[in-house]
Amino acid sequence: MFFLAINKNKFIYIGGVSSIAILGLIYYLKNKYNFKEEEENKNNSYNKEMVSQQLSEIRKKINDFNKLSFPTKQGLLFKKSRYLKEWRCRFFAIQDNILFYFDTKNSVPTGHPLGMFNLLDCQFTLIQNEKRPNVFKILEQKTGKNCLISCENIEEFQNWFAILPQIQQIVLKREQICIKLQSLIRKKQQAKRFRELKEASVQIQKFYHHHEGHRKFARFVHNVIKVQSIVRGFLQKLRYRRIKTQVLVIQSHFNTIKLKNRLEKEFTRKRIVQELLATEKSYVYNLKLIIDIFIRPLMNFHSIEQKVLSLSEISGVFGNWEQLYKINSEFLKLIQGKFDTWHTEQLIGDIFISNTDSLLQYTPYVTNFEFSRKLLDKLTASNINFRNFLDAAQRDKRSKYLDISSFLIQPVQRLPRYELLLRDLNKNTYDSHPDKENLVKGISKVKEITMYVNNQQKERENLSQVIQIQQELISDNGKISFSSATRLIRQGDVKVSKKKWNYMYLFNSQLVIIQKKDEKKLVKEIIQLDCLGIRDETGVDINLSNGDLNQSFTTSMGGPSSPDIYAINTSSSALPIGISGNKFKIVINQKVEYSLYFDTPEERDGWFTDIAVTLNRLEILNSSTKSK
Repeated sequence: MFFLAINKNKFIYIGGVSSIAILGLIYYLKNKYNFKEEEENKNNSYNKEMVSQQLSEIRKKINDFNKLSFPTKQGLLFKKSRYLKEWRCRFFAIQDNILFYFDTKNSVPTGHPLGMFNLLDCQFTLIQNEKRPNVFKILEQKTGKNCLISCENIEEFQNWFAILPQIQQIVLKREQICIKLQSLIRKKQQAKRFRELKEASVQIQKFYHHHEGHRKFARFVHNVIKVQSIVRGFLQKLRYRRIKTQVLVIQSHFNTIKLKNRLEKEFTRKRIVQELLATEKSYVYNLKLIIDIFIRPLMNFHSIEQKVLSLSEISGVFGNWEQLYKINSEFLKLIQGKFDTWHTEQLIGDIFISNTDSLLQYTPYVTNFEFSRKLLDKLTASNINFRNFLDAAQRDKRSKYLDISSFLIQPVQRLPRYELLLRDLNKNTYDSHPDKENLVKGISKVKEITMYVNNQQKERENLSQVIQIQQELISDNGKISFSSATRLIRQGDVKVSKKKWNYMYLFNSQLVIIQKKDEKKLVKEIIQLDCLGIRDETGVDINLSNGDLNQSFTTSMGGPSSPDIYAINTSSSALPIGISGNKFKIVINQKVEYSLYFDTPEERDGWFTDIAVTLNRLEILNSSTKSK
């Protein structure tokens, strides 16, 4: 049948045995590869379990908010759990399919995550009967863990309530796609493997029938190795393609989220600049409106000798209003030019860096605003012509029927408004934006100018208070000298031993003790601080440590001490402030002593600290003046 007929029956028997061996070998190989396929499937399932375990271990290692990379969404929300029946502010962040929440300090996430939710196993329910608005419930079905979440506004609530189910749907769709892809790959792999096995078996049969002994076996082994290498190569390619596809899907997902956040920030950034431009237009319009409706008509009346107000009164009410109009008109042109040529890389911060020095012109207006307001009230009450003029101006349609005070307050409010808008703009500018550094510098410069203007205003108010006190005081001999007293540090009730003196003022260079009698304030003693010392009951000079003096400067002066002006004499020994009883002594020229009594230890310590600090400051100022 297959061989020469020398011994026909023998050859037929050998041929039959060989055919059976080939079929058995094919069956063995088929079973072997099927067994390998089942084993690989088991390995794949085991690998999946290992990957899930590794992911859970990685999530456990996230013990800080900074270790979250590319969070999908984050923000401050209010949380109420089933155990603590109160609302608490928490910082929430979404990483993959996990919702973490952290404790907050000054609106910043701190410490380990307080908990997490697996969004794939969560159910989200809108709550309508809560006392707080914008509330929804998160329930983790397997563990039964749940809590209530509340948002500050409806927009934030809609964003969170929409994105949480979307993440669950995205992850589920991705898993379904991966399952379908795996099933298709397995089917193709099985079909390919069966075809290759079938072709290999045919080749083996051909070689076995056409070659002798060793060559047939060698060829068979060669084909088997080839089949195995092809199968291994094919499996490796499939595994590589599957992993590459998953990586690309994950990358595209994160790139989409990153691009979305960046576009949202760009949109918000443009909206803030548009708000800055709109408010600046309205502000400049109101500045010009005051000039057209109030200042120029008053000046015209003065020029034609129909005086409603004198030039000094006009200047007192409106200050340097026209100068502010020129400054902000130029400022408006710069902002308008930037907005007209708007693009994603447009710079705004450079305007504030190069032009904020001109905003120092707000200083005289802001510092004189309280005087201007009081002068306006006085003129409105006493000058009927001015009152009629204001009524006529208020009826002008251009003023929108607003009172003049509504316009005069706007320059005072403008500098803080700039700082708020710049901070909001900086918050919505990503770190790699070319305008980021300019915005930080611009915020710093505007803040410095605002603080300077406010400090000048406080100095003016304090000086006005000192002048008012000086006008209220009466001396027995009619001579009162307050030439060097420019700052009031403290005032209050006091009792002086063997005297009827009952009130005391502490200025920056003088200590004034008076006697209140009916409505009169009679000056009994004016003590220059250069001649003053303070003692406790043991007669030992009292000195305070650097820390006590610095703290007292901050408390009594209303701000941090300057190192040049409020430097402390470090050679002073540190002694406790506490004094037996509610009293201490003051010494004048090391001759005259007065015991001062106070109602409480707190008042005693406050007066003692302020006097000691003022003496130390005065000594340092005198020494620096002498050195110069």
